[in-house]
Amino acid sequence: MTEENQRKIGLVAGIALSAGLLPGVTLGGDGLPDRLLTAALTALLFMILTTVVDTTPVFTRPKVPVVLLILGAAGWLQDTLIWLLAAWLFDLAGGDLHVNGFAAAALAGLVTRTVLWAALWVLPLKGAEAERERVAS
Repeated sequence: MTEENQRKIGLVAGIALSAGLLPGVTLGGDGLPDRLLTAALTALLFMILTTVVDTTPVFTRPKVPVVLLILGAAGWLQDTLIWLLAAWLFDLAGGDLHVNGFAAAALAGLVTRTVLWAALWVLPLKGAEAERERVAS
């Protein structure tokens, strides 16, 4: 699995967990197909915006704790702002994604970023990327 696929899986899982666990974040709709469509569109929006505004360093797994904290805080802020932007865009388009304020967006950003990083650390790398990672450590 490539690092890009790890990120996609982590992002989709983080969005789903945020919407499922947090009372301030709802993926509305009348049924499961509507909720899945809203989740897919939210994930697509996240992927586009995280590509445009990327807080991930060139080296994929930093070992210095201070760097991890700074990157984690930057990523958390990025995800929080993307949750707010996504809710606003869905509201303009008549969609069913609702985020009840900055606190809910901050918690959703924290869940999303944590799951994304967990996916990067847990899911296996294969091929050339795994070899580079093995040599680098």
